[in-house]
Amino acid sequence: MSNSRTSWKKVLPAAAVAAVMTAPMAAAAPAQAQTDETHTVGLTVVASGLKNPRGITAQSDGSLLVAESGEGLPGCAAGTRCLGATGAIVKVPFGGAKSRVVTGLPSTAVGTADPAAVNASGPAQAVRDTANGGYTVLASLGGPGTPELRSSLGDAARTLGTVFRTGDGKVLGDLVTHEATLNPDGGDVNGNPWRFVQDGSGFLATDAGSNDVVAGPGDGTTSTKYLLPKNGTAESVPTGIVKKADGTLYIADMGGGQVGGSRIWKVPPGQQPEVLVSGLTNIVDIAFDWKGDLLALSYSSSSLAGAPTAGSLSEIDLSTNAVTTIPTGDKLKQPSGLGVDIFGCVYVTNNSVGTNGQLVRLSY
Repeated sequence: MSNSRTSWKKVLPAAAVAAVMTAPMAAAAPAQAQTDETHTVGLTVVASGLKNPRGITAQSDGSLLVAESGEGLPGCAAGTRCLGATGAIVKVPFGGAKSRVVTGLPSTAVGTADPAAVNASGPAQAVRDTANGGYTVLASLGGPGTPELRSSLGDAARTLGTVFRTGDGKVLGDLVTHEATLNPDGGDVNGNPWRFVQDGSGFLATDAGSNDVVAGPGDGTTSTKYLLPKNGTAESVPTGIVKKADGTLYIADMGGGQVGGSRIWKVPPGQQPEVLVSGLTNIVDIAFDWKGDLLALSYSSSSLAGAPTAGSLSEIDLSTNAVTTIPTGDKLKQPSGLGVDIFGCVYVTNNSVGTNGQLVRLSY
């Protein structure tokens, strides 16, 4: 992948959102990563046969939710984009077998000669909707993330590129229309919503196409909360986002898929983003560990201008900003989502492109 948004959509699903408010870039020295050689990471497959698995949400009962972007329409001709109803939400109880608690969600993909290698866009993250029942889902669309692409797929695609509720189908924020209308970074119109956190009755979502974080109060309207600046000439590509109990946000950006281009931003309540650490590579998700520090998941250790190499995991000590690389060898293959359950166990969605994805638990 290069530093353009066009190439980003080839690796992970795409869709949209935005409105304008530029965040100043704070100075920060590149992260000086140390490798923790005292632990050997073990990997246990908790669930397999997942179809383009994306984000992980840890629940208070010890279970995990995994968003499946699906496989588009099975049998779709190679080179043709099709819409299917193969998106899903998977629940994995601690120590139990996976079950799809929601099925039939929209999923779009371009058909491939090898159906098992299809790269679909659809549900990318899901959380329990305790107020209304069902789930709140962020769904990507695929590039170029425009209203025209979505319309071409038919009315059944209306929730792609949005944050919506499964209980009643209500769209809480249409990120595709937002990007097409406002285009906050002034580039090509191509949205790619990736992760979100709940914010009161609404949400804050990262958009890896618009390079911003978008706020939605939950009534269908949206506004740009932060516009993350480029890292030199590389697009910021916001990905993971988490929020502490005091309201402090942490936001990861991929830095255009360049080696050393990723940053993690800190946003105290009422303030603008400032760079917490830089010098990381291809960070696609972040999560708090059992100590309250940050874990950061790398999709690939090499530039995405070429084929992705093995991913990796890093820990950021929030008291010192020190970065420690946790040795995972070549065990992480195109990882996408990161989660930590209530017991402190760390999980990753692995082999996340195709229909043979896994949810794995790391031991270190």
